[in-house]
Amino acid sequence: MDRLEALYSALEHEADTQRQQRDGERQARAALESENARLRDALAQLEQQATSAATADADAHQRALAEAERALAAERHEREQLAEQLAAARQTLQEQQAQLSAVNEALLARDAQLRELVEQAEQASAPQSSTNAEAGLAAQQEAQAERLASERLNVSQPAAAAQSATAADSSEAQAPQAQVPQEQEAQQQNEAEQGEAPQAQQASQPESAPSPHALLKQWYKRYPDTFFKGHTRPLKIGIHIELLENEPWDDKLVRRALAGYVHLPRYLKAVRAGTQRVDLSGQSVGAVTEDEARHARQQLDELTRQQKAREEQATDQRISHKLSELMTKHRP
Repeated sequence: MDRLEALYSALEHEADTQRQQRDGERQARAALESENARLRDALAQLEQQATSAATADADAHQRALAEAERALAAERHEREQLAEQLAAARQTLQEQQAQLSAVNEALLARDAQLRELVEQAEQASAPQSSTNAEAGLAAQQEAQAERLASERLNVSQPAAAAQSATAADSSEAQAPQAQVPQEQEAQQQNEAEQGEAPQAQQASQPESAPSPHALLKQWYKRYPDTFFKGHTRPLKIGIHIELLENEPWDDKLVRRALAGYVHLPRYLKAVRAGTQRVDLSGQSVGAVTEDEARHARQQLDELTRQQKAREEQATDQRISHKLSELMTKHRP
């Protein structure tokens, strides 16, 4: 009986122990389930935040792309407008160049008429005419030359390139061999043909020193076999010494007038290897060397380059000015 009670007590104790263990396990399971629920809630929150952040980034990216596309479209539209304005400006410049060409042709015709008048006046003037009559004719010719120069200046103000073209046409009409025209050469030839005083009248006034350009005009008349207005021949080396012996002017004036002649494009073109040089009487006094011809070609190339640079600069300035006016006109 005692053994049964003891066994029963042991069984009850074992059962109590097992119940306590099951209660502990049940409590641990409940704690684990609670922790799992908390973790699931936290994970859900994190997923929601990640989704919100991704959505916000996508929206920002879309907005940035839309703004970039709008800016690109605006820039493309602005470029198209600028291209249209540039095309219109080019068309306007072409029309202006056509108008200037017509004006240049009219000026060339006027030059021809003026030269005819000068030739008629020279043919009509007799050697026995009085000094007053010669002065009146020279004054009339100078007035016509000044009016023509004024008309050229008014035409050349809208576009500097048109002035170069007019000077080129004038020099070609007066000197067929000149392939690189310069405005200075055309002006010198035009003025030299228009109003030259008789040789006797120039010699009678040695006390009033002329300008280098005026002195060169006298040489065209005084030394026709040495200084040429059209076809040109190279001058003798050291010809300034002969000029100083024959002219009543100082060395500086003679050298400046001589420099104005030897730097003309038609003179530089005439300095070719083997070409005979001439003295004041027009006699051959030696040939041009290779080095001298090479130096003359270099000077001619530099004159051509400077002329081309001036024309390109004038064209660029006209286009820039026109574009600036168009941008100012169409600016909102």
